[in-house]
Amino acid sequence: MDRIELIQNIFQKTDFENYLEIGCRKGKSFLPIRAKNKVAVDPVFKIAISRRLKWLMKWPANFQADYFQLESDVFFETQKDYLQNLGPLDVVLIDGLHNFRASLHDVLHSLTYLNDEGLIILHDCYPPHEAAAVYADVFPTEEQQQQLKGWTGEWCGDVWKTISYLMGKYPDLLDVGVINTDYGLGYVRFKTTPLSRKFEVDEDLFVKVDQLTYKELKSDPEKIINLEPASFSDTVLSWY
Repeated sequence: MDRIELIQNIFQKTDFENYLEIGCRKGKSFLPIRAKNKVAVDPVFKIAISRRLKWLMKWPANFQADYFQLESDVFFETQKDYLQNLGPLDVVLIDGLHNFRASLHDVLHSLTYLNDEGLIILHDCYPPHEAAAVYADVFPTEEQQQQLKGWTGEWCGDVWKTISYLMGKYPDLLDVGVINTDYGLGYVRFKTTPLSRKFEVDEDLFVKVDQLTYKELKSDPEKIINLEPASFSDTVLSWY
């Protein structure tokens, strides 16, 4: 089950309405999702007209979707009123910049607005090999790719460290792990209603987690990111 199937099944099983996707880019995962209120955030949208028209016909609610061509940090900083008016976020897909700090910011910002019963999904949390896990501020350049042993064009970055950070920082508040499917689908949900919706980066913990290596991840993924088998997708659906 990939991220689109998982998210769509959740919407089909619930009365959830609000869907936020960070890192929409070409709309491959955003447009097929059938939710009443859809919000896409990306600094550079590249949605083909043909794809947009196709999914407008298949899911007319796409006509009302909101698109914010902004970096995600800027979106959360400048669109607080919009998010308050929208109401709690039911499902969030984070598939933006594939590095630890950016993905962590996206999760912490999303938790501020997440429905108590809602779910955050992070794509690319279990890189298939070391080259795919390389840190970069943007997709590796051609020059960088040539220097990466085993490069296949797949890039997940070090998003997986966000999972490890959340496990260490919020063991009593958050249920966190990774499903071993679709390059690793991270999941984040509340175990209990938070007393505060203020989430900030613990820089000391960040530095500690950032020192983890891909080899350490592969040596014990169950401990480091709470890796679950692909069949765990059914368990996630059973929560709703």
